[in-house]
Formats: sequence, structure tokens, C-alpha cells
Amino acid sequence: MRSHPPVGQAGTGTTSGHDGKEAPQTWVLADCMSMVEEDPFGARDYAQDWMKHGGDREARHCHALALLELGDELDAAQELDDLVRKAPPSGPESSASLRAVMAEEAAEAWLSAGNPPGALSIVECGLSIRPEDTNLRLAKARALLEQGNTGAVVTDLTALVARGADAPPEAFVLLASAERRLGQLDKATQHISLALQRMPDNAAALLERGIIREQVGDATGAQVDWQHVLDLSPDSHEADLARQDLAVLAADPDSP
Repeated sequence: MRSHPPVGQAGTGTTSGHDGKEAPQTWVLADCMSMVEEDPFGARDYAQDWMKHGGDREARHCHALALLELGDELDAAQELDDLVRKAPPSGPESSASLRAVMAEEAAEAWLSAGNPPGALSIVECGLSIRPEDTNLRLAKARALLEQGNTGAVVTDLTALVARGADAPPEAFVLLASAERRLGQLDKATQHISLALQRMPDNAAALLERGIIREQVGDATGAQVDWQHVLDLSPDSHEADLARQDLAVLAADPDSP
């Protein structure tokens, strides 16, 4: 996920001081965002307090990301989706770049909630605002893959990877995954190799190469890749999938 472009600097409100009087307090978006990954409960509470004291879109944005980090994907997706679609007509919070960021985040939340159509819908909304946004194009590919629309992924990402060195490495991973699902294993092998040349320790790329290797009959290579995923990122979603693949391989090492 990309970094967040700056919007407003701060919001103000009042809280009760020790003497019972109302004391002014300032809420800062950067402070809230900085807590999302390390202390999502703290970020959620900070954002909720901010919203109680007049915080609007910035507070809601941080609140949604905290919910996503806490595993409440559906509420996060609905909040982010609403922020994208109901942006003000002018001002910094109406900027195309900010709405594109939120659209990508909403798509991630919809996918995490098991709703690829919701992800695709908000991505299309984001692309109508910022048509050439690379991150949104990648989010669209992830949503299409979840829906099984591999042909559309190949079409979209073949054009994207044609940029060569300017193409994001993740595009090669997603393209390889789509090609592998279509049975185009030679192309998939080529594209996953290009991805790993640029990011050799990327768990998603290693997981995908392991799947491709297993399908072409290289069980040893697949096992090496999946074990590498576990070593690099043991608590990740990719590691969970690698464990499943290793278990299947151990149970039936001669399976294609």
C-alpha cells in the first residue's frame, strides 16, 4: 500500500481538563496514522475521540485503517468506500491523489472481507478519478484474479509490464499468477523470474514461483521457495498458504 499524501494539518476540539474546565486539544492526522500498524487499538481510540470532537474525513480515514488492521474488514471497507465516493467538491480532501489512495485501501479492505465485486467497484471509481494510477491498476488485477477473470488480468498487466524497468515488480507477480492459472507456464516462469530479479526476498513472488515450480514438476524447487517464505515472513498470509502447500506436497510428493 502506498504512503498517504498530506491533507490537513490538524483538527481542534475541547476536552475536560483536570480542573473540570474545557481545555483545547489538537488532533493531528500524522499522529493517528503513525499508530495504525504499531498500535491499532490506540489509533482507533484516537480517531473515535477526534470524531467526537468535530473530526470529520481525516478522523474517519484513520479510524477505517485502524479497523482494517484490527480485522474488522467489512466496516473498514464501507467507511473507506464512502469517503472515496462522497468527497467534497473542492479543497485538499477532494484531490484525485488522496481519493486514489483511499480507493486502493477500500479495495484491499473489500478483498479482505471476501467481497471482490466491492473491490472492483471502488477500483473502477478510483480509476475514473485517476485513470493511469498504477496502484489502482494493480488493485484491479487482484480483484479480477479473485473473481477468476484471468484473461482480463493478462490483458491489463501485459500492457503495464511493457513499461520494462518502470513497471512495478508486483505487476509481474500478478501477471505470472494469471498466466499460471491459464496454463501458460512458460510465460508465468518468465514473469515470476523477472519479479524475483527485482525483489528476491518478496514472499508473494516466492510463493508464486513455488506454485509454478510444483506445476512443472520441480517439487524440490517448490519446497525451497515455500520454506523461504516461512523463513522470511512466518506470520504472513503468504506463509499460511506456503504451509498448506508444503503439507500437500509432503502428503503426496509425486503429485503434479
